[in-house]
Amino acid sequence: MYVVELEKGVWIAPWQGDPGRTLKIENAKKYQKHNWAKYGLKIAREYRPFIKAKIKIIDESALAK
Repeated sequence: MYVVELEKGVWIAPWQGDPGRTLKIENAKKYQKHNWAKYGLKIAREYRPFIKAKIKIIDESALAK
């Protein structure tokens, strides 16, 4: 799974916004494929440049603990 970190400690969230954001990685929108995460970042960048954004691989089982 992948998540998009827009800024340090700020993640794309699965709710409405410009784009929706969360400060908790466990609430971040999860993407099954890297290309889907890239597309999510592309959509977010329609609102703001998010120059330092990163796509990160996560282990969902680690988040559940």
